[in-house]
Amino acid sequence: MKKVLLLFLALIIYTCNKETSLAFEETAIEKNDPVTIQVIYPKLNDDSEIASKINATIELTIAEQIDFFNEDAKSLSLDDAIAQFENQFISFRNDFEDDAAPWEVTINSEVIFQSVYVITVVVDSYTFTGGAHGNSVITLLNFNPASGNLYTHDDLFKKVGDFSGLVEQHLKSEIAEKSIKENYFFGENFKLPENIGFNEEGVIFLYNTYEIASYAQGITEFTVPYNEIANYLKINY
Repeated sequence: MKKVLLLFLALIIYTCNKETSLAFEETAIEKNDPVTIQVIYPKLNDDSEIASKINATIELTIAEQIDFFNEDAKSLSLDDAIAQFENQFISFRNDFEDDAAPWEVTINSEVIFQSVYVITVVVDSYTFTGGAHGNSVITLLNFNPASGNLYTHDDLFKKVGDFSGLVEQHLKSEIAEKSIKENYFFGENFKLPENIGFNEEGVIFLYNTYEIASYAQGITEFTVPYNEIANYLKINY
């Protein structure tokens, strides 16, 4: 009976590991006419519901970054977003032929952390549609491997406000290392970033350009080690 029980438990463990061992493959899209588009992103090539959810969320996030000027981008597929971007450029070029500098999109997305508890995917996008400079945005997506759903901050942390002081201290250290003297929050109180994720060392906190500080400071990113923030986490890592 004992051997049967051990075999049963081993089967459960094997099954759980099999279900959460999601294997991503790199997918690439490249176009050079009439616009330049280079997209690399991770994709799960299986027919499970979990894989479908994760793939759909990653592709939707990329679609939103490509077609950022379209309010309906959240309902577009990746192919449709690319087509819309091309059409917008063609329309702009027809109206302003002399000022129509080539438009471009470069997006690099990859899995930066994966365990049986959480998968963190980064979407690093750059779009240029004319003007003085392009638009750079980094998005961190945290997936529940057991369901394929995105975690919210409330899903990940016991009380978000409780560790704000800890994160603020790390931000101040980051600012001091860069010798930045400007007020990062323009006189307002400290706030946590919109993008939080996981890596091997700890929890990533990332402020995009314009989220805090001036454009010249670019992206501000730092990691709080697990031994400092573990007590505030709802999930293992």
